Amino acid sequence: MSHWNEQKITKVTTAKDLTQTLKALGVTATDTLFVHTKLSAFGFIPGGEEGVVVALKQTVPQGNVMMNTQTSDFSDPKEWGYPPADPKTWATIREAMPAYDPQTTPVHMIGKTPEFFRTQPDTVRSDHPLYSFAAWGGDAYALTSDHALDLPFGSTSPLAKFVAKEGKIVFLGTDYETCTLLHLAESLIDRPTITEWAKIKQGGEEEWVAFQNVDLEPYDDFADCGAAFEQAHPQAIRTADVQGTIVKVIDSQPLIDFATAYYRKKDQDNY
Repeated sequence: MSHWNEQKITKVTTAKDLTQTLKALGVTATDTLFVHTKLSAFGFIPGGEEGVVVALKQTVPQGNVMMNTQTSDFSDPKEWGYPPADPKTWATIREAMPAYDPQTTPVHMIGKTPEFFRTQPDTVRSDHPLYSFAAWGGDAYALTSDHALDLPFGSTSPLAKFVAKEGKIVFLGTDYETCTLLHLAESLIDRPTITEWAKIKQGGEEEWVAFQNVDLEPYDDFADCGAAFEQAHPQAIRTADVQGTIVKVIDSQPLIDFATAYYRKKDQDNY
């Protein structure tokens, strides 16, 4: 018999707990949420990632839920660092790499919840081959459609549409290190671009295509940016403690305004 986890369950967080917490933090039925999750932070959640998604939908039944479903491991192996690929394997990997398909390409490395969320029949996923987003709700298609290949986190991206809807960031056991919205700030400050590659289906064929993106997270300081934001705008953050795990709801417009100014100044000092 496989003892996959022998640690006794002593902490249980239910979908009802999460829904009640989010409502207590000011989330309303019509809100648009961008959600980051860390399941393990909540102990045992009955249903796991399904329980979380159920809770989110029950919290905003007339609103929208959006998650990051990026697939950076489907990129050019020449650029890989964690882990790197031996140069002698690059050609083999490039040839064998499946082209992106919003219906089937799986989500790796960013948790179970985004992967479960993107597979649901009522979820819509954007077309970007490396930096896609998935959304559920009445505005799901509008949030994810026309996702440009170049500058995937830029002014026409799902992130920008989310902010335009006065969306709220939700951290379920996570923090600013996971805050994808900060890539929008990095993309709005005329930072020099770099070339990335991804495999797509085009005209019935699969091919590698190049696109432009900004250099993301050159300072590795999302946590520092978040701490500075909270000090400057405490009214934009609501926080709850769920059995020792922190849940945060953050207004997106003040965060993106602050982060844009923060990274513009930092780039002026460093680029």
